Amino acid sequence: MPNYGIYNKLMQPWLTIEEVNDQAQEAAIEAQVRSLDLLPVGALLDEELLAGNKWNLANAVYGAFDHEKPHNVIRGVVAGAAFVKRCKINGHASVFGVEFSDADEPSATELVRVGPGVAASFINCIFRRDPSSVGSMVRIEEASDVTGSTDSRAVFIGCIFIDGGTTTIKNVGATAAKVQAIGCVNGTGNPRLDGTSGAEAVQITETGTVAF
Repeated sequence: MPNYGIYNKLMQPWLTIEEVNDQAQEAAIEAQVRSLDLLPVGALLDEELLAGNKWNLANAVYGAFDHEKPHNVIRGVVAGAAFVKRCKINGHASVFGVEFSDADEPSATELVRVGPGVAASFINCIFRRDPSSVGSMVRIEEASDVTGSTDSRAVFIGCIFIDGGTTTIKNVGATAAKVQAIGCVNGTGNPRLDGTSGAEAVQITETGTVAF
C-alpha cells in the first residue's frame, strides 16, 4: 500500500486506551534512553572539546583512545563497557567502571599508559590480561625534561587486577606516594600491585588491598 504520510495518519481509526498507554510508555522509555547520551557501540572516543570531554559507555567494546585534552571523563554507565587495545591518557582524566584488557592486542606492553605530568583516577575499573601474558597493566610515566612536566600521579579506587606479569602497576617515577591503590582486588598472583621484588617493588602505596 502506498505511504501517503500525514494523510494515512489522519485517516487512522481512533486508538484504544491500551494503544495510547503503550505509545506513552514507549515514548517515556525512549526519552530515558536518550537522556543517558550513550556512545554507540564500537565508536571512538573523539575529543571534540579543548577540555572536559565526557563519554557515557554502554555494554560494548569501544575503540582504543589516545587522549591529549585535560579533564576528560570516561564513564561506564552499565557493566560491560570495555577497551581491548592499549589506551593512552596524556591529559588529566577520570575513568569510572570500564574494563581494560589485551583481548585484541595480547602483545601490548601495558593496557593503559598515563603520560608525563598527568593526574588520573580510575574508579571501579577492571584490568585484565591473558593468563599467559607477562605484560603490566598500567604504566605511569615520570617527569619529562623535554616538556618540562612532572611525574604523573594516579589513584586506583576499588579496581580489580587479573593476571599479567610480575609488575602490575609500573610507576616509572618510583615515588610511592604519587600512586595510590585503595580498596583494590589483586588477582594477579603477585603479592603486591607494583612489583614483586627489587627496584620494581614498593613503587605505589596500597591501602586495603585484598587478593584472590
